[in-house]
Amino acid sequence: MRQMIDTYQSYEELSAHERKGIDYQILHERKGDQLLVLSPHAGGIESGVSELIHEISSDYSMYLFEGLKVKGNHVLHITSTRFDEPLCLSEVHSHHHTFALHGYGETEVLQTLVGGTDRERAAETVKRLTQNGFHALLLAESDRFSGTHPDNINNKCLTGKSVQLEISQAQRRAFFQDFRRRYRRDTQTEQFYQYTNVLKQVLALYE
Repeated sequence: MRQMIDTYQSYEELSAHERKGIDYQILHERKGDQLLVLSPHAGGIESGVSELIHEISSDYSMYLFEGLKVKGNHVLHITSTRFDEPLCLSEVHSHHHTFALHGYGETEVLQTLVGGTDRERAAETVKRLTQNGFHALLLAESDRFSGTHPDNINNKCLTGKSVQLEISQAQRRAFFQDFRRRYRRDTQTEQFYQYTNVLKQVLALYE
């Protein structure tokens, strides 16, 4: 995977140039302190991630940093090891576990790359996705995209244990009847619900 070069190196820098509520927004709901389901690259930054998180997080705390631009949302991408938006930091620091969703640019292969520091739950995620017909791979801890770096926002939770999903663009396209629409809700396919039902099973393991 090609690593994205960030326009901004911190949230402070981003917020000085981009308009909150116009260019981006932050959505948050707290439900206890056990599990935070999050994405720092939601909305138009990594399309389709917001819809997935809304579907699976109804029983858990949720955080989304969403790009709202009509085009050019990639400038809002701050890599996870530098993502320091204050509310996100506060929420991660006060939850025991995190479960993060991301998207990456693979346009041909429908697959999910699973990493994070919680190796047991990461492996279980791969197992359940595979059993339900999805192509999923468990990333080695040494993989640069594995989400195991100590500075990754996911790993700043109370236990330091995270699961991180990187979902290919091809797979995310398959979740919607019209992926090009800015607002894709109500265009979800059967595959979207099959996938999110698997993730709900995994999240239930935290209870």
